[in-house]
Amino acid sequence: MTKPAFKLALSRFTANYGMLFVLILIVAAFSLATIKEQPVEGSFAGESLARDFLASHDQGRCMLVTGTSGDETRLAQGFNRVMAEHSDRVLAVVAGDTPPELRTSIVTALENTDGAVAALICSRTTSAYTFFETIPALEHVPISVPIATKRSSFLKPSNLANVPQKMARMAIIAIGMTMVIITAGIDLSVGSLLAVSAIASTLLIRNFGGEEASTGMVLLAFTGGILLCGLMGSISGLLTTAFRMPAFIATLAMMLVARGLAKAMAHNEIIIGMPTDILASLWNVTIPGTSTTVLSPVVIMIVLYAIAHFVMTKTILGRHIYAIGGNEEAARLSGVPVQRVLLTVYTITGLLAGIAGVMMATEFKSGKSVWGVSLELDVIAAVVVGGTSLMGGQGRILGTLIGCAIIVVIRNGMNLLSLADYMQMIVMGCVIVLAIVVDKAKKGEIAWLNVDRFTRSKKKEPPA
Repeated sequence: MTKPAFKLALSRFTANYGMLFVLILIVAAFSLATIKEQPVEGSFAGESLARDFLASHDQGRCMLVTGTSGDETRLAQGFNRVMAEHSDRVLAVVAGDTPPELRTSIVTALENTDGAVAALICSRTTSAYTFFETIPALEHVPISVPIATKRSSFLKPSNLANVPQKMARMAIIAIGMTMVIITAGIDLSVGSLLAVSAIASTLLIRNFGGEEASTGMVLLAFTGGILLCGLMGSISGLLTTAFRMPAFIATLAMMLVARGLAKAMAHNEIIIGMPTDILASLWNVTIPGTSTTVLSPVVIMIVLYAIAHFVMTKTILGRHIYAIGGNEEAARLSGVPVQRVLLTVYTITGLLAGIAGVMMATEFKSGKSVWGVSLELDVIAAVVVGGTSLMGGQGRILGTLIGCAIIVVIRNGMNLLSLADYMQMIVMGCVIVLAIVVDKAKKGEIAWLNVDRFTRSKKKEPPA
């Protein structure tokens, strides 16, 4: 690639996906701001504890005592990896949720094994329990715990792993919202449609099998919830096309109808009685040929974004969506089936909100009519931050994905910094305003930010 071509490609990438650099800066800022003294956790902590025990004890056996949380399970896995070649040095590995359960397991392990305990290896949580002193065999045994070091809370593996999970639902709905906004429309009903999908699908599961429902019944119920949201989305599209109703009013009305429908179906109760094992298996997906599992919402999000990017960049439907947003009347005169395209776009948005709803039902193994309240605001913010113009005609699907990541990272970072709710609202409002200002400045729509125009205005007229 020649130098001018490289510069042109870099310029286009910066123009379309410049918010990626903003995301990197935000991640760096929160990484530095959340550095504090805290214990090492996870598998690294387990490996360190095992090596320290082997280095400080030439002989004798240890006992590992942990809880059952994710970090403590990973600690045990790291410990066992290091001690695999020294299994004779491990008296027992004990895990439990509560102090009484752990105490009973420890006493049982001591009764079933011979020899003394040279050291207790504990997580930070289990090391705080006081029952060890009540067990004669452990009364004077030293306790080893993970050391504390200065590190970033934001960069902890457990926190970074949560970001895609928290982002998936919003990002999936944002695909449809991006298409709607590119057509110069808006959809305020997506949060309520999420609740409708969750309530409808969980009600179907509870009424047709409950905890004994089969996998096929669960998938059929989820399909029903998604299709119901697609139907309601198509009604919004019909209101904006056949009845020429402004999208803001049509989707505001649908938001109220959908929220009321969700509450009516649920009778303001939490829908429970789900087949937890089946939902747990649907929540995690094993990568073929490996033992690695990933969250199914993340996989679905990636697949849907790949499909949406292809549709918006390579298909006639994508070109029609951009054409309508650029100039609806010109698109109509050019032969674009405007009403059909708008109906399709609002239906797709409803279907995607339905998918997000069944994801939430799968995660929490229940349904609540209050889910999704104000979610539409976060989705619109993510789309705008990702570079889609509210005036229509401009936007990128992958830019929306970056925008969703920015919104989720900012919220995650503010939670780690323990900012109050009102401060988080102020920050998010400023982020949205800043994104719109940057978008208008790039288009030259803000006179005093246009350098060339400002320079021309300062030039003195030559003397007559």
